[in-house]
Amino acid sequence: MRKAMGAMVGFMGIILIARPWAAEVENINLAGIAYMVLGSLSVACSFVYAKKFLSDLHISPAALSTYQVGLALLLLTVITDMDGITRIVQDGKVLTGVIVGLGLAGTGIAFILYYYIIEQLGAVSASSVTYIPPIVSLVISYFFTQEPISTLDIFALVAILFGIFMLREKESG
Repeated sequence: MRKAMGAMVGFMGIILIARPWAAEVENINLAGIAYMVLGSLSVACSFVYAKKFLSDLHISPAALSTYQVGLALLLLTVITDMDGITRIVQDGKVLTGVIVGLGLAGTGIAFILYYYIIEQLGAVSASSVTYIPPIVSLVISYFFTQEPISTLDIFALVAILFGIFMLREKESG
C-alpha cells in the first residue's frame, strides 16, 4: 500500500511540474504531455516486466543489455530507411559522438544500470528513477535558461521526492 501511495504522490508531482492546464503557456501540446506521461508509465512497467521475467534467469546486466540492444539493432536495420546513413561515418566527430556518446555512455551504461538497480532494489523501488528526469529538467532550466521556479514547482519537487522516499521505504507489517 505504501509503495502504491508513493507512486501516486510522485506521479502527481510530475503532473504539477508539467502543468497541462496552464493557460499562460501558448501553444501547449496536450498530446505531447500525454506521450511523456505514457512513456514514463511504459518505462515504469518495464521494470516490473524485467524483474518478473528476466531477473530469475541470473544473466548479468551487461549480457542482458547486449541482447536487448542487439535485438533492437537488428529490428531497426530491417524497418529503418537507411537513405543518408553513410553521412554519419563521413564526419569523425559525429561518428565518435554516436558511438561513444549515444551508444556506450548513453544507452549502454543506462541499460546496465537499469538491470542492476532492478536486481538490487526490486522493480517497484527501481521504477522510482522515472521520477528523476523532471527534477533534472527543472534544475537545468533554472540554471541554464534562468527560468523561474514557482511555489508550485517547489511543491511538485517535494511531492516527487516524497513519492520516491515512500517507494524506497520497506513495507511494515
